[in-house]
Amino acid sequence: MRLPQCVWMLGLLLPLLSTSQAFKDICNAKPKDVPLKPRCVYRSPENEALTGDAIPEKVPENSNPRVWELSKANSRFALSLFKQLAQGKPSESNIFMSPISISSAFAMTKLGACNNTLKQIMNVFEFDTIKEKTSDQVHFFFAKLNCRLYRKKDKMTELISANRLFGEKSLAFNEIYQNISELVYGAKLMPLNFKEKPELSRVTINDWIANKTENRIQNTLPKDSLNSNTVLVLVNTIYFKGQWKSKFDKKNVFKADFYVSKSKTCPVSMMYQETKFHYGRFTEDKVQVLELPYGGDDITMVLILPLKDTPLSEVEENLDLKKLTGWLHNMRETSVSVYLPRFRIEDSFSLKEKLQAMGLEDLFSPKDASLPGILEDEANYLYISDAFHKAFLEVCTVSIRIMIQKSIMIITKSSCGKKRQQTNEQIKRASAGALIDKLKPMKIINFQNIFVQ
Repeated sequence: MRLPQCVWMLGLLLPLLSTSQAFKDICNAKPKDVPLKPRCVYRSPENEALTGDAIPEKVPENSNPRVWELSKANSRFALSLFKQLAQGKPSESNIFMSPISISSAFAMTKLGACNNTLKQIMNVFEFDTIKEKTSDQVHFFFAKLNCRLYRKKDKMTELISANRLFGEKSLAFNEIYQNISELVYGAKLMPLNFKEKPELSRVTINDWIANKTENRIQNTLPKDSLNSNTVLVLVNTIYFKGQWKSKFDKKNVFKADFYVSKSKTCPVSMMYQETKFHYGRFTEDKVQVLELPYGGDDITMVLILPLKDTPLSEVEENLDLKKLTGWLHNMRETSVSVYLPRFRIEDSFSLKEKLQAMGLEDLFSPKDASLPGILEDEANYLYISDAFHKAFLEVCTVSIRIMIQKSIMIITKSSCGKKRQQTNEQIKRASAGALIDKLKPMKIINFQNIFVQ
């Protein structure tokens, strides 16, 4: 089974990491060992009262408290962005995204941000809810979270991330910015000639992405997306490969109708199996929730199916992290008859307007953006012109394949129950799903709704 490949591109530039670091592996480092001091540091208000999902909860055993808080912040951002995307699409449209990739890319952008631009990034991505109040400490805990996600030893699943910076070769990039980018995010700089050869630079970046995604993601940057004012493009790829822990037998695949809405159906190849899964029926919230684990049990797909006569849009409007976490904690292992369609989802969109609506305004403004920590001369004329996202998901009997051609941000110059229960879980209606890292802290890696058409 193959899950996503995510490609995140940012119009920024991060220089090469100095090899003179005092240690080789940040995964084994402590905060005092890692001098992460970007150009500007933002301190969250000490007495700012947290509400709702941001209220601190008991930290699970064997979890780093700050890494756990960061994962919760990312999950809240994921749900907020999902709702923004849902508002702008027809009710029967699919949505598919990878919030961890988006958060990581903007965290790298945050390295060079100052003033209100830095404050807005901290707020929109909920980094300011972490107990360690200064923005520079977020990068250390991102490093620890990346170690947790991408260094699993389980052979049943594979989650890989690769980052790269492509910068205008005639410019000098801030050394500290480069060092932290490589140390924390593994993003090395490749100089390109955007000024004189923007089209050749575009092809070079697209080829790098294709290589990192086994040629499944092609032509990420469209023609004319780069120009002579481009300063930096940040690329993040995420690739997940795994198999269902309990595979669907191909012999049990049959044709059936899938209800896109009450009045609209489409024929699908329906998969079937009966076995024990974590399952919950939450009448008050009008949903059924099913957890389908991948081999190794670290990562699962969580399917949220509205109860009959409940539109998916109603569930989406009321969904928050507290509710989702509550469902997951109250599910019980149950013998379930699962009917799940084989399906493919493709989605692409610009993130710019959605993030602006969430409060990330200055970063996209040639007049208001403040990114002096990127270039060596502390030039403050850079801004993000746009951020794009493209994703592909395929669910089959043995595996899931997800490829996420993540956002492209281009920075340019201004100019457990005991009773055995039998349950019938039929995913024959529009539903929502999330790919979640189960080991604490919880992390939403991908989120989508499902309208098979």
